[in-house]
Amino acid sequence: MLTALLAGCAAPVTQPPRAAPEAAAPPVPAPGSLHTIGFDGGSLLVDTRTTACRITLSGAIHEDTVRRMHSAMQRIEAARCAQRLLQLETGAAQVGSAITLGAMLRNRRFDTLVPAGRVCDTPCLLVFAAGIQRTLAHGAQPAQLAITQLPPDADFGQRGCRSEPNAAQQLTLARYLNAMLPEPTSSTVLRQVLAADCNGSARLGPEQALALGLATSTAARR
Repeated sequence: MLTALLAGCAAPVTQPPRAAPEAAAPPVPAPGSLHTIGFDGGSLLVDTRTTACRITLSGAIHEDTVRRMHSAMQRIEAARCAQRLLQLETGAAQVGSAITLGAMLRNRRFDTLVPAGRVCDTPCLLVFAAGIQRTLAHGAQPAQLAITQLPPDADFGQRGCRSEPNAAQQLTLARYLNAMLPEPTSSTVLRQVLAADCNGSARLGPEQALALGLATSTAARR
């Protein structure tokens, strides 16, 4: 009997099985933010506070604008936005940089918006045309597209009343507009841009731009 009891005491104690570790909770995404990226002659306001993300471009469009836009778009990519919008509040612009900027927007499937009270001239219009959805907003002072003379710069236009871009420049404009806009909208816009001079500009309000196919909406996203 004693031997049996001693044998029982010597038996190893069986440990209860360990509970399986709880699955790690998925990481909580960082809250959105409002971030300003400055550049010479303007700024980019990047708003990722909701899934309808927005970049507001204020000021000039030139090479530095394009460089800074890369940083702004990286913030949009990191936020995993459901919608992407570029709001245009532009000033002086270079056509070559506007075309580069437009290509960046189309490749990333941005929408574009000109808010009420704003006038968007030819370089701005080229960026606007890159939007998947293109809104020219109604309001007490509706937004307008102004088909102005091409501004003189290293790539496009000369210092005269007529822009007179050369054949290569005309081809660049034609290819860009064909890539961004349906026909006959692209051809109509190209003709009007090439015909513009220093004596004034053709202005399109929301309804006119919608009828032409240059805008797809007149109701600005909130």
